[in-house]
Amino acid sequence: MSKNMVCIKRSAPKSPDYECEYLDLVTALASFDYHIDLVFQDEGSRSLLVADQESIHSKRLQSLPLFDVHDIWVDEESLKVRQLSSASLSIAAKPLSKAELNILVERSKWIYVL
Repeated sequence: MSKNMVCIKRSAPKSPDYECEYLDLVTALASFDYHIDLVFQDEGSRSLLVADQESIHSKRLQSLPLFDVHDIWVDEESLKVRQLSSASLSIAAKPLSKAELNILVERSKWIYVL
């Protein structure tokens, strides 16, 4: 039976090592039969920006579906406040409203804020 977990990335992008570490956590949890909803919110939404498609971080984001991480979300309000668009993101993250985030959190057994 799958266990539901919401991982919310709220912190600003830091070093490339830090960016890889949270992806390591997400993929490790997914490999242990956790259903992961990965949410990028606040400054964490900047982690999805297209900076360099050849970077390790960008490639790892694009590989998340290989690890059964299919539910990748970005907070609509976070994009709006930072004047970002979905077109500027390195992956196709689904837009998420505050109400939808509340539903995700309510249905999840665990919540991890990064």
